[in-house]
Amino acid sequence: MTIIQNKIHNVDCVQGLRQLEAESVDLAFADPPFNIGYEYDTYDDTREAADYLSWCHEWMSGLYRALKPDGTFWLAIGDEFAAELKIEAQKLGFHCRSWVIWYYTFGVNCVNGFSRSHTHLFHFVKDKSKFTFHRMNPQIRVKSARQLVYADKRANPNGRLPDNTWIIRPQDAPQSFSPNHDTWYFARV
Repeated sequence: MTIIQNKIHNVDCVQGLRQLEAESVDLAFADPPFNIGYEYDTYDDTREAADYLSWCHEWMSGLYRALKPDGTFWLAIGDEFAAELKIEAQKLGFHCRSWVIWYYTFGVNCVNGFSRSHTHLFHFVKDKSKFTFHRMNPQIRVKSARQLVYADKRANPNGRLPDNTWIIRPQDAPQSFSPNHDTWYFARV
């Protein structure tokens, strides 16, 4: 399958990954259904655990084949299968560079427990010594407590890399989100 830039390919992920040329993808971001019983428009989110994990193995295998040797793969997943999918990805040959927690303020309302307000983001690479990571990009770096609080001269003047807990709230960047658009929901085709 030829990848056309800036075009959404509406295909089954397993079939679509099979059609991609081997080692042709620089970056992949997967946000699969979490298998928590969410009522999607057309997808059954209540698979048996073994079936769900088998399906994840299938698409991650296809992704591993399609990813370039220096490529990067990000996986967003909920609590229920985070550990299992990390292990599965490692069995396929991926190396986990970071396990990031994305904290958000629009948490899922729960009745019998604390409200869910985070997602796990795994940063995987194929080759742990050859991958793209723009660690010196000034847009990524943040001022450290050494700089801001203590005025410590030993602080790196370029700042430091962010922590592995990210707080990304749409209300903090209203210019990025249309007021008439439901930021977090796209109808499933």
